[in-house]
Amino acid sequence: MELISLPVSPFAARVRIAIYAKGLPIDLVPPPADWRESRRFRDLSPTGRIPVLLDDRGPIWESAVLLDYLEERFPEAPTLMPVDAFDRAMARLLVRHVDLYLMPPMVVLARPGVEDANARRAVKDLLDGVAMLDGLLKGPRYALCDRLTIADCALAPALFAIRVTAERLGMDLIEAGSLTETYGRLSGRDPHVGRVIEEMEEGLRHLVRLG
Repeated sequence: MELISLPVSPFAARVRIAIYAKGLPIDLVPPPADWRESRRFRDLSPTGRIPVLLDDRGPIWESAVLLDYLEERFPEAPTLMPVDAFDRAMARLLVRHVDLYLMPPMVVLARPGVEDANARRAVKDLLDGVAMLDGLLKGPRYALCDRLTIADCALAPALFAIRVTAERLGMDLIEAGSLTETYGRLSGRDPHVGRVIEEMEEGLRHLVRLG
């Protein structure tokens, strides 16, 4: 089994955290050099997006789906779901929150030459999405309980990407001293989260070297 992944992708990063935390025998492979235009890659990922899990029965895409699939496919591995039914729903809600309210404006802000009006709207949407997190998070190190869950897999890489974007834009996108800001700093103390954040940092340094 293989995961097509890129180091800096927050979507791929969440799946790598799950793979490391569960100790799964899944190899990480890069996409082909021409993956954005590749018809062959589109056969694996019809949306043309990363990550893609190459399972024995065929490819699976969409990172939130992959988090659920790894839970079900490897029930003997450490679970990344809370025990309580309400907390399990909240874990899925936080993953959904990242996908609906954090990453879409981040994608807009990452586009080269984005128009000022679109950028301003994206910043507002992102600030609104970040502000909502303080009411969803339960702890300063883990999002919902005293251990890693799928919520952390999704949220920690997204907050890292937001911090990088904030530095690039010269803006404060996460309120200093907020629970979200504290969580963003402390979540990396989990060894699996920390490992992936280091991979993202190295990936960014590599992109800078390439110019």
